[in-house]
Amino acid sequence: MITFYAAVGCYRVKNENGKKSVYIQKLGKLHPISIPEFAIWSSLLWEVMTYDELKAAYQEIMGQQTGPVPDFDQLLLLLSKRKLILSGLGYTGVDALYRMLADAFVVPYRVSAPRKAWCLLRLLMSGKLQMSGMAAAARKRRLTDKEQRVLQLIEQTPLSTAELVRCFDCDIQDVSTPEKVIAGIYSDQGATQKCIANEEVHSPNTNVVLEAVSNLYLGRQVILEIPC
Repeated sequence: MITFYAAVGCYRVKNENGKKSVYIQKLGKLHPISIPEFAIWSSLLWEVMTYDELKAAYQEIMGQQTGPVPDFDQLLLLLSKRKLILSGLGYTGVDALYRMLADAFVVPYRVSAPRKAWCLLRLLMSGKLQMSGMAAAARKRRLTDKEQRVLQLIEQTPLSTAELVRCFDCDIQDVSTPEKVIAGIYSDQGATQKCIANEEVHSPNTNVVLEAVSNLYLGRQVILEIPC
């Protein structure tokens, strides 16, 4: 069995009484987070990790801190209960990935040009990026047809990965209104998100959509959201 983990939402930094505080923004709502929790969450942002990989990343970050280090498993459980991270368990990597992403809404994420330039400059100054790699880092990755199709759909409305598979199955292109989403994706009487997630695991398009969503997530072009 294998378990994958990924981050939910994005982070926001607020200046409160002259002090900067970090929050996780999920579905437009800000959630406070401690530094040890943020060490786990930030390790997963735009990454997919196994339990051992995540624990190693947490220990490396917290090893630089003075004082006692909070228990990793307790923090992981708390973040899971607060739905600030996703997890999926399966016999294979594909199965675990689908279980993690099936109910997760895929949301477009864009970084402004000035902010992207500043991030690249920080990487260069810290020695994590060489000058010769600046052009490649700044260049946008060319999307595949499947990735472009996923983006075209979620730019109309956020959709779960299972709903995206249904769109591929039924050749649904227009999900611009709730009525069109219901008519196209939930046309079967009594259909629910859970039903669709269970049905689409067997679709021939599942692996195609999983690859597209994963590449967009790892490429920092989408974030993942999940209802409370």
